[in-house]
Amino acid sequence: MNRLLLFGLVALNFCPAALLAQKKEDLQSIQRDVAQLQEQVKELQRSQDEKIGALQAMLQQSVDASNKVTAGLASLQRDIEGKLNDQQGRLVAPVATLGTKLDQMSDDFRSVSTNVADLVRRMSALDTKLADISSAIRTLSTPPAGPPSAPGATQSQAPAGPPVPSADMLWQNARSDYSGGKYDIAIQEYSDYLRYYPDTENAPAAAYYIGYIYYNNMQYDDAVKAFDKVLAMPENQKSAEALYYKAVSLMKQDGHKTEAGVAFKEFVKKYPHSEHLAMAHTFLRSLGLEPRTTKKRE
Repeated sequence: MNRLLLFGLVALNFCPAALLAQKKEDLQSIQRDVAQLQEQVKELQRSQDEKIGALQAMLQQSVDASNKVTAGLASLQRDIEGKLNDQQGRLVAPVATLGTKLDQMSDDFRSVSTNVADLVRRMSALDTKLADISSAIRTLSTPPAGPPSAPGATQSQAPAGPPVPSADMLWQNARSDYSGGKYDIAIQEYSDYLRYYPDTENAPAAAYYIGYIYYNNMQYDDAVKAFDKVLAMPENQKSAEALYYKAVSLMKQDGHKTEAGVAFKEFVKKYPHSEHLAMAHTFLRSLGLEPRTTKKRE
């Protein structure tokens, strides 16, 4: 019993020393861990500082590059504005000059148009004067009738007038004036041809062209009279067309529809192969002298 007690006391004397040694060792281990942790923190701080420094350097480079770009853009804008202003200055003067020239050309064109209109009026007046002169010449070319001779007196020979133009010359002049649109002169020349050469080959054509001029001028009564002269002659190369246009001229006048129908029927009967046959049938249908639907001719 005493031994056990003694052993217990000895154990109690040694425990505090062991515990202190253990605590000291643990404290040193903790200090080492803290020191190591502090070293890691410092290392991490240095790495972080390096990265931040690198980022700041890159940011500064970006700022510098942006400033350079801004400065370049500003310089480029100034250059472009300067060039545009210079080009605008160079273009304004030619455009203004071109506008002035266009205005001058417009004035010149108006002046030319006025001169042309005046020239046309003068030409029309000249044509009228020529027609009057031609009519006066024809009047003068007709020999005046001599005075009546006394009974039993010997009739003296009348003075010879100006020579009558040849048939070919008169015909060619009439055709030329007709083709040139000088219809008043052409009518007079065709009439002279019929007066001087009524029995020639071209006489029916001369009468026909007189009627056709009247027809185009819508002088339908005069046209009918001229076409009747053609039809009064022996059958000729203008008989068919004269009869057709006589019928059309009658149809276009008030109060002559019946005569027109008679003329169209005569035309259809006499000239069944004429180029105007279809229109003649059309006019007969419009006059109510043929049914609207006709059977085909065999």
